[in-house]
Amino acid sequence: MDTLELRHILPFLIPIVALLIPIVAIIAYYVNKTRHEEAVHETVRRLSAAGQPIPPQLLDGSAFRGEDSASPRNTATTQLRSGVINLAAGLGLMGMFAVMRPGSWLWAIGLVPVCLGLGFLLLWKLEPRTPQ
Repeated sequence: MDTLELRHILPFLIPIVALLIPIVAIIAYYVNKTRHEEAVHETVRRLSAAGQPIPPQLLDGSAFRGEDSASPRNTATTQLRSGVINLAAGLGLMGMFAVMRPGSWLWAIGLVPVCLGLGFLLLWKLEPRTPQ
């Protein structure tokens, strides 16, 4: 194959490979998820065939996440963490674009994650706390 032919193919090959990477990652995620669910179902089948009780943690998936099924996930902490991360990322983007192009409108791109972060912080503040 001549190098001249490769020069014509290369501009098309780079975006195709770049688009295939997330597609392969998504397929790998779902294949792994399917195998995991099959393993759980096989375990349930064997336990029921042996007459053993099926632990509820096995069915709700908390045994694999390292959580106790009696304690629900703390949504207030998740909202606070998401709010702070989005707010910091937005401020970082605003600063980066302001330094890259002074006097330009690009700094406003950082307003999207800033607004998301403020929304998460607002949800965190307004959510009623339950005593534990």
